[in-house]
Amino acid sequence: MENRRINKQAKIVGNVEIRPGIFVMTILCPEITTSSSAGQFCMIRPGNIQGLDPLLRRPLSIHLTDQEKGHVQFLYRVVGRGTRALSRQLEGEFIEVLGPLGRGFQVGEDEIPILVGGGLGVAPLLFLARQLVGRRAIVILGAITKSQLLRLEPFRETGLEILVSTEDGSFGNQGLVTEVLDRLLSRLEDEAKANVTIFSCGPYPMLRAVYHLCSVHGVRCEVSLETTMACGSGLCLGCAVKAKDGGYLHVCKDGPCFRAEELAW
Repeated sequence: MENRRINKQAKIVGNVEIRPGIFVMTILCPEITTSSSAGQFCMIRPGNIQGLDPLLRRPLSIHLTDQEKGHVQFLYRVVGRGTRALSRQLEGEFIEVLGPLGRGFQVGEDEIPILVGGGLGVAPLLFLARQLVGRRAIVILGAITKSQLLRLEPFRETGLEILVSTEDGSFGNQGLVTEVLDRLLSRLEDEAKANVTIFSCGPYPMLRAVYHLCSVHGVRCEVSLETTMACGSGLCLGCAVKAKDGGYLHVCKDGPCFRAEELAW
């Protein structure tokens, strides 16, 4: 059954810059906390924009929810006029929010989840990690350097096993997240691999490498794709990606979380 979508003005209860140009915004929207699942997203429009520029809302993954407080968090980077306007909004102001939208991660009860995130791709994975508290699961986080690692402490607070890699070796394992994943999967027996599913979000080259690595090891893989979109509901057809069968899938409606084998890499 499709989750109920909310379209409303939501009050900002926090908008904190955690790294240069990287913000965590918290809004009060109990309706989304009770109807969203990890991997879904919302379409956001800043409330401090005069006129229609920028016209379109911005898609942001749901980073975390707190049902007790009715809070929803978004992790975002300032990259253009819309997110710059969003970063300037203050506590007590309002934004326009439409969501939850899309298809989230599909985690089976008997699966052993391994979460793999690179850069800002950790955004939807913290929500998933919180849902996996108490289960056997592993999180692999990566960045170019230590200063670019995002949300390490909130991930540690889940109590899940956390592995970290930086390309320059300034923190954790030196190298790519895929190298850490490869070593981890290589240590598993085939019987154990049959129960493993990888859940990944990050830059496209990283996701492609994760998919090919999973193919080699024979483990299931789900990826969360990031793309530009105008409507978030499949009407504009602006977020089409090539499917393995030669057709097209739409990130806003068919995703953003896909079984990796569905896509043409």
